[in-house]
Amino acid sequence: MQWNSSLIQEKISFKFKNLDLLFLALSDPSYGKQINQPESDNQRLECLGETLLALIIIDYLYHHFPYLPISKMTALRDKLLEKERLTNLWFSLGLGESYPFLDVREERHILRIKQSNPFEKSLKALVGAIHVDRGFSNCYNWVNKQLIAPLLERHQKDDKERVTPEKQLNLLGQTVFKTVSFDYLYRLLPCVDPGRLKKLSKTLISKKQQTEYLNKLTTEDLEIITTEQDKILKNSFPFLLGAMFIHFDNENPKTRYRNSRKWFRENCVNEDEVLYDAIALLLKDGIPQKWIIREILGYKGKNYNQGRERFHELMDQSGATIISTEEE
Repeated sequence: MQWNSSLIQEKISFKFKNLDLLFLALSDPSYGKQINQPESDNQRLECLGETLLALIIIDYLYHHFPYLPISKMTALRDKLLEKERLTNLWFSLGLGESYPFLDVREERHILRIKQSNPFEKSLKALVGAIHVDRGFSNCYNWVNKQLIAPLLERHQKDDKERVTPEKQLNLLGQTVFKTVSFDYLYRLLPCVDPGRLKKLSKTLISKKQQTEYLNKLTTEDLEIITTEQDKILKNSFPFLLGAMFIHFDNENPKTRYRNSRKWFRENCVNEDEVLYDAIALLLKDGIPQKWIIREILGYKGKNYNQGRERFHELMDQSGATIISTEEE
């Protein structure tokens, strides 16, 4: 399809390194079906962008509005995430009349007023694409400029006193937790649809898993929690992750998210277990073993037999019986 990527980048005031990501963010599921590529749409990026938006907003409020109680923080977050607000932002960027790419009968002005519309979804997908393309710091700056600052900057006070610091840090940690978990799965499991990613994400952030994560932490990890008041909450994994996020923020704000995600992946997650859960879910839904080996595990061409060995290594470690859907 002929499309003017330069014009779009000018409209959104952001330059992409990978234009395929931008195109994907602009591709509604209806368009993917139209071009016979139903898997080539913006739904995965939309779900990623949704978690990122929540984190960026809470991160902003945590640092710029420390005097707000939790109820006010969450209310402002919800206000900024309103579907109508995101839809209006899409149109104010000059994208609504032509983008996203659609194959629907309704006129765009009719779609715009629907409770669920392709414009707010594409805005979330665009946020996800910016993050994947250029990282969290650039994504944060873009969302701040386009969405947060126009509404909140003029209301900011000089008051630096933090109210209910434990609750604020826990809220930040909960939001970081949801985002890094989904982001991790998004990168680990290419081509897996967002519905399955959400199921796997719920497992990754479950209470049971949180207990396991805490049991894996070292004394060095826990030393980040320094005050006696904070130590009371050291058994809360979201709280600890929030403290870790602030720790990395103090070291280098530009890499705080990347380092938090890396810390979570390296110190908490058993990747083989995650892959097992993902593959078991796909097999249960009738996804062919060949596709899993090629697209999820990444073994294609001459490496396929090596991929079969890796597949059975992952699945056999649980003692599970594998119902193969592979055609020999």
